[in-house]
Amino acid sequence: MRSKERMNQVQDRALESLDYVMDCYETSEFVEVTGSMGGDVITYRVFDDGSMYVK
Repeated sequence: MRSKERMNQVQDRALESLDYVMDCYETSEFVEVTGSMGGDVITYRVFDDGSMYVK
């Protein structure tokens, strides 16, 4: 999957739970998205297999 497409898909998925995205970091195994939800800062790791974990 192309890098830009991958980042956009992960951010769209994370925005289902987040108010907005503050930072996005890509590795070969996962994309880490940091954002805000109700005033709290939350970081998600979204793996290529579709699993998403809160860090």
